[in-house]
Formats: sequence, structure tokens, C-alpha cells
Amino acid sequence: MSGVLVAYYTKNEHCTKIAHEIATKLHGRVDRITDYNRYKGTLGGFIGVLDAYFEKTTRIKYEMNPEDYTAVVIVSPVWAGNLPPAVRSYTNENIGKMKNYGFILSDDKPVRKKTIKRFCQQMPEALAEFSTLDQDIDQEIFQKYLEDFADRIRIIIEKEDYYGKNNTRL
Repeated sequence: MSGVLVAYYTKNEHCTKIAHEIATKLHGRVDRITDYNRYKGTLGGFIGVLDAYFEKTTRIKYEMNPEDYTAVVIVSPVWAGNLPPAVRSYTNENIGKMKNYGFILSDDKPVRKKTIKRFCQQMPEALAEFSTLDQDIDQEIFQKYLEDFADRIRIIIEKEDYYGKNNTRL
């Protein structure tokens, strides 16, 4: 187990940009979560929001096994104040495989504390969390907050590398 996996889901490409930026900062690998195009078009978007609101899951595909990484960062949009069904499916399938994880949320309006609480319930032992507005992604303050998030993940990775799997010094 080594390195960082950045798993992301997106429909508007904001999360793609965030995922690649955090992966660059952490020298991690990027894996896109795909939902078999269930939520295409206007009607699909509406169904997706309803599914998120009612905390449904969907069939997904991704390539990398989170169990193979020291830390996993999940980058997700917010739909109806909740996880998109594809992200819920990913966390349901993999929460037991992820030893260290954090998440980044992106939305076109400020992410409410209630929404962050919902994500924390799905990922109860998250080491770091960060939320941003879609329009702030190109701003300097975004880069500072993203670097702070990356630092929290780096600390865990360095600790794992230093102490090893059984908390004994290598």
C-alpha cells in the first residue's frame, strides 16, 4: 500500500480540475468514477438530483482499487445537498477498503454545514475535508485551501511511510 488515489465524479468538469490539481500536489493517481450515463440530459439531471436527495445508489465503474493506496481523496459535486448516487455507490463499495481518506466537495453555491455532515456520515473517519465554490477554482484563495488540505493528507502518508503498517519504526 503506497501513495494517494484521487477518485472523482463529475458532470460539469469542475471536479476533474480539482482532482488533477490535488493529485499533482500529492503525486497521486487519478481515477474517474463513471455512472453508465444514467444521468444524461435535462431529464437525467433531474432524476439524478432526486436520486441524490433520496440517497439512492447506481451502477458505477472505476479502474483502481482504493485498497492499494495509503490514502484516498474523493472529489465530488454536491447534488440536492447530498452525495451524487455514483459517489454514494463508490463509498458503499469501498469504505472498508480505505484506511485513510478525505473528501473535497464542489458546488455552484456555498456548501452548507448540513451537507458536510451528510458526507461525514457516509465517510465517518475522514481525515480531511474541504469544500469550494465552482467559480473559486481559479482563484488564489482556492489554491491556499487546497494546499492546506494536501498538507493534512501528506502528514498521514509520511506517518504511514515512517512507522509502517504495524506502527513500528522501519
